[in-house]
Amino acid sequence: MEQSPPPAPEPTQGPTPARSRRRREPESPPASAPIPLFGADTIGQRSPDGPVLSKAEFVEKVRQSNQACHDGDFHTAIVLYNEALAVDPQNCILYSNRSAAYMKIQQYDKALDDAIKARLLNPKWPKAYFRQGVALQYLGRHADALAAFASGLAQDPKSLQLLVGMVEAAMKSPMRDSLEPTYQQLQKMKLDKSPFVVVSVVGQELLTAGHHGASVVVLEAALKIGTCSLKLRGSVFSALSSAYWSLGNTEKSTGYMQQDLDVAKTLGDQTGECRAHGNLGSAFFSKGNYREALTNHRHQLVLAMKLKDREAASSALSSLGHVYTAIGDYPNALASHKQCVLLAKQSKDELSEARELGNMGAVYIAMGDFENAVQCHEQHLKIAKDLGNKREEARAYSNLGSAYHYRRNFDKAMSYHNYVLELAQELMEKAIEMRAYAGLGHAARCMQDLERAKQYHEQQLGIAEDLKDRAAEGRASSNLGIIHQMKGDYDTALKLHKTHLCIAQELSDYAAQGRAYGNMGNAYNALGMYDQAVKYHRQELQISMEVNDRASQASTHGNLAVAYQALGAHDRALQHYQNHLNIARELRDIQSEARALSNLGNFHCSRGEYVQAAPYYEQYLRLAPDLQDMEGEGKVCHNLGYAHYCLGNYQEAVKYYEQDLALAKDLHDKLSQAKAYCNLGLAFKALLNFSKAEECQKYLLSLAQSLNNSQAKFRALGNLGDIFICKKDINGAIKFYEQQLGLAHQVKDRRLEASAYAALGTAYRMIQKYDKALGYHTQELEVYQELSDLPGECRAHGHLAAVYMALGKYTMAFKCYEEQLDLGQKLKDPSLEAQVYGNMGITKMNMNVMEEAIGYFEQQLAMLQQLSGNESVLDRGRAYGNLGDCYEALGDYEEAIKYYEQYLSVAQSLNRMQDQAKAYRGLGNGHRAMGSLQQALVCFEKRLVVAHELGEAFNKAQAYGELGSLHSQLGNYEQAISCLERQLNIARDMKDRALESDAACGLGGVYQQMGEYDTALQYHQLDLQIAEETNNPTCQGRAYGNLGLTYESLGTFERAVVYQEQHLSIAAQMNDLAAKTVSYSSLGRTHHALQNYSQAVMYLQEGLRLAEQLGRREDEAKIRHGLGLSLWASGNLEEAQHQLYRASALFETIRHEAQLSTDYKLSLFDLQTSSYQALQRVLVSLGHHDEALAVAERGRTRAFADLLVERQTGQQDSDPYSPVTIDQILEMVNGQRGLVLYYSLAAGYLYSWLLAPGAGIVKFHEHYLGENTVENSSDFQASSSVTLPTATGSALEQHIASVREALGVESHYSRACASSETESEAGDIMDQQFEEMNNKLNSVTDPTGFLRMVRRNNLFNRDATRFAEAWDWAWTHVLALPTSQPVKAGDTYLHQVMQAVVIN
Repeated sequence: MEQSPPPAPEPTQGPTPARSRRRREPESPPASAPIPLFGADTIGQRSPDGPVLSKAEFVEKVRQSNQACHDGDFHTAIVLYNEALAVDPQNCILYSNRSAAYMKIQQYDKALDDAIKARLLNPKWPKAYFRQGVALQYLGRHADALAAFASGLAQDPKSLQLLVGMVEAAMKSPMRDSLEPTYQQLQKMKLDKSPFVVVSVVGQELLTAGHHGASVVVLEAALKIGTCSLKLRGSVFSALSSAYWSLGNTEKSTGYMQQDLDVAKTLGDQTGECRAHGNLGSAFFSKGNYREALTNHRHQLVLAMKLKDREAASSALSSLGHVYTAIGDYPNALASHKQCVLLAKQSKDELSEARELGNMGAVYIAMGDFENAVQCHEQHLKIAKDLGNKREEARAYSNLGSAYHYRRNFDKAMSYHNYVLELAQELMEKAIEMRAYAGLGHAARCMQDLERAKQYHEQQLGIAEDLKDRAAEGRASSNLGIIHQMKGDYDTALKLHKTHLCIAQELSDYAAQGRAYGNMGNAYNALGMYDQAVKYHRQELQISMEVNDRASQASTHGNLAVAYQALGAHDRALQHYQNHLNIARELRDIQSEARALSNLGNFHCSRGEYVQAAPYYEQYLRLAPDLQDMEGEGKVCHNLGYAHYCLGNYQEAVKYYEQDLALAKDLHDKLSQAKAYCNLGLAFKALLNFSKAEECQKYLLSLAQSLNNSQAKFRALGNLGDIFICKKDINGAIKFYEQQLGLAHQVKDRRLEASAYAALGTAYRMIQKYDKALGYHTQELEVYQELSDLPGECRAHGHLAAVYMALGKYTMAFKCYEEQLDLGQKLKDPSLEAQVYGNMGITKMNMNVMEEAIGYFEQQLAMLQQLSGNESVLDRGRAYGNLGDCYEALGDYEEAIKYYEQYLSVAQSLNRMQDQAKAYRGLGNGHRAMGSLQQALVCFEKRLVVAHELGEAFNKAQAYGELGSLHSQLGNYEQAISCLERQLNIARDMKDRALESDAACGLGGVYQQMGEYDTALQYHQLDLQIAEETNNPTCQGRAYGNLGLTYESLGTFERAVVYQEQHLSIAAQMNDLAAKTVSYSSLGRTHHALQNYSQAVMYLQEGLRLAEQLGRREDEAKIRHGLGLSLWASGNLEEAQHQLYRASALFETIRHEAQLSTDYKLSLFDLQTSSYQALQRVLVSLGHHDEALAVAERGRTRAFADLLVERQTGQQDSDPYSPVTIDQILEMVNGQRGLVLYYSLAAGYLYSWLLAPGAGIVKFHEHYLGENTVENSSDFQASSSVTLPTATGSALEQHIASVREALGVESHYSRACASSETESEAGDIMDQQFEEMNNKLNSVTDPTGFLRMVRRNNLFNRDATRFAEAWDWAWTHVLALPTSQPVKAGDTYLHQVMQAVVIN
């Protein structure tokens, strides 16, 4: 159709007075917005830069321009308009007229510009819109022209010029064919003059034609024009909602949909209401507001069913299916799409049936039902092919690609997406092509082909930008962001995710905003910016909760958990992991449930909580058959194997690592196979199956070489070296470590180089080549310092400290630990700090500074309190064990036992068998040191049971050795030999010479105690031989000492001295003060036996000095006892008296300590008694008969009283020990009615004192019992006690009778000493009470037989122990005390109840 010429321009009015102005309606600006031509009397004031014209001159200029137009001289007119506009550039009429002139000369672009300027200067002037519309029409921009006419009508609905112009423009547009019938109908209805009707009809035609922007302008203009018809307004609302929807403005679209719904409800239009609910549901769904979407589609379905509108019902059901899928309600989603398929079949709508089958397939995929999903998609594809519908065919291929992607069959997925791409290019459908690139990108990403994935997603983004599809552009940006994140380009990733977020916000797509926030959170998490990650994931969670997207909530909880875990907020992390699992189970989403289970297992593993981690991994594996994810299953098997490995369940670890390996082989994944072989080898190594371990590591090495993976190769070489270390082939290990170092140099990897230096240093330390070890660890430290690798520096300082510890250079070691601690504090790593504090404590233990060691262990415990997880709990347990060792070394066995019990409790709670064994060992040693040998026996037996459960030969051997030693101490020599022979056999099977040496030493000691000295010598010689072969000076010294002791027992004192001197020499070389103390004591004892008393005194004084320095009080007491005997033998009675007094007092102090057992006190009682007997002899020799009497009383009263009270009451006497004095004895004698005869048997002499009330000691008498009844009083054994054989009752009675006769007791005091009725009765009562008590005694109530021994001694000593009737009564009364009656500390008779004479 030819275009008619444009209308001529109208003349512009000049500055004539208002009364003479002609009325030209179209040209005049509206009265509401006057635009004056001039603001002053001169033109110059209007435009200072332009020509200065008077009003008359300006009017003339305008008249000339109008006349030029009238004459058809448009070029001249344009020049004149230019000049006028230069004077008044704000004159909209001049622009309008110049626009008309440009139209005449066909300069439509300039005409349009002037029309737009006129409209901008006066937005309410309709003529400007008319000019714009005409110009756009001639430019061929029909939709925009119609929009301009409509906008003008919105300003002036009565403008016939605009209405006619709009109709003409519509009829000259490409829409004429569709619009003309409608316009003719309007003419018949006489609605063709209604601006609202015409504009709204044109707007809807524009919408149908796809001119969405123009349709929005026209339809909103219609609303401004207005109408009284609600129905017509409703149709405009509906059209506007569609237009805005197409433009991606869901906010505006939703607003108009709501207005459309309101109108439909007002009119009672159920069809319109049904349509509006459907539109609103779709809008809310697109925004991710699933709750509102569900509500509206349900309303839509109800109305469709009321209307019996099958098509609307099918649409509603399909939409509901999509919503249910989005919120994870897959059963309802599947049911909805199945209903749609049935409706489509009833309607014979194959295309709808095909699409709904595709929707069903998508739901099956979400449910994890791959087979049904593929079946649905294949049916979809078949129908599409039957229909010849290539677009639908492309959709089916795309869905099949997604299904195989889900099954991780990425090759097949890519083949289907390539089919989609081919169809899209054949159809020239860019939207379908874009979808194909998206699918290809996802598949390539999962195949780790990140470069190809990036290219696909870039093509996806390019098409989205070409199509101006903002939603698709956002999705493509998101996909590209994920790829860049995986490539480590986090800055680019964040930019792309922010672009996605901006687009989602622009489109008001709430769900997409949530996904963008989630991706940004993941990117920040990868950057280590965990606070930012939490911020964005919390926003993601908020959105997913608002839109009721439960699936998104689940994954977001998982992401938040990861971020909180990285921040150390473990409780919050655990809660989010648990929320993820709970929601996944609620949704029956096994994929999500599996991820949650795996994450929970990893969380607990990372905290060392392997017991808690294992069940989560096991639950994952139960889901594995449904997951069909071999790669994921392999990772979980790997992690479960690791958890069992860390728990010490090595056989279970092997089981799961083998499953991991099998899956990796099925996947043909060489890298995963390499990892599996590596860990499997480590598990076999832990099981001591070194051949299998070596085989696995060699497989790892082979795979590493085929993969050209230097890291894996380095690891394999290191693991092989470690295995050779375990095989005690240190030189073989060094060869592997040297290969590691060569590889590190080859690949120029400094960190690997440092690691190799560390391994070499450790190996050389093990073979005691400490110079080389220090050299390698120094190089290790230098490399880490060059790399500014603080954790590496920390490790290197620790390695150096270990070498210095081995060298005994504890001060240097401690300095290294101080350096390590400083770095650990800089790293803010509490676990590292705790470890270093522990090592510092161990160093101080080696330096024998136990109080400082305790301080460091307490600091270690304080640091460990800040940490959680099983590893930290275990470290706490080990710290308790170390504290136990410290207190044991300090002699505070009670405190040591408390800590060992805490250690045992921790080890049992974590099921750590190795640590249980150590704790039982500590407890056994503690109870043994306290003399609680039965409790010690129980602990050592439990340690042996644990060792057998562990199945480790070394631990079993150690346990047998400890148990054998204790049985030896208990006198159970057969059991001791059995245990020690087992230790010896295990050691020989293991070819462990050090262990064999220990067993030989133990067996030698037992045979020595049994008196089988030749056998003892054989074992001690074996101990010495092994020590010399292995160059172990500590064991050499031990063997020399034992050989010396055995020869001493044989009486071969000269040979004993030779070995003891060698023992002393080695102890001095090693500066082992404890060993020196023992050797000095032995040499003193042997020289005493050789009657070299001066040398004996010299050696014993040196031993005494060291014992005092070391705080070893029992050794000090024993040495003082021996020193006293040697001084006595050498004639130095005064100094002998001093030493024996000190020895007795020390024995008394040690024996009185509360934490010591009764058995131990009894053993000290024997030693103490021996010292008191020797002291009596010395005092008598010095003529100090009164002091000898006091010592005799002390030696026989206190020990039995304390022990009897404790045995019968279960309590100990809390009174501090106060030795009996001669004054106290005399005071007691003064309270008697007659003479008192006191006897004491001391080292072969029977001493007697006759005491009279008020007179004191009347007579003293000593009687030598002869060599047949006593041993040499000047001799003393290794135990520092004198063993006196018992004499018969009749022989002793004869001696006492002789003494009485010598003292004249019978002649002067016959009545006092005669067997009176009172004495007889007292004796009978005492016998009766002893018998009653003995009947109650058995192995349970009296396990040591101590009280039964007291009974025997009492019966034996009865006739020789009469002090006075009053004392007999008190002694008997104490023995008869019932166990339920406590003995008070203040009971005065306790110091008076003892026998007058004690014969031991």
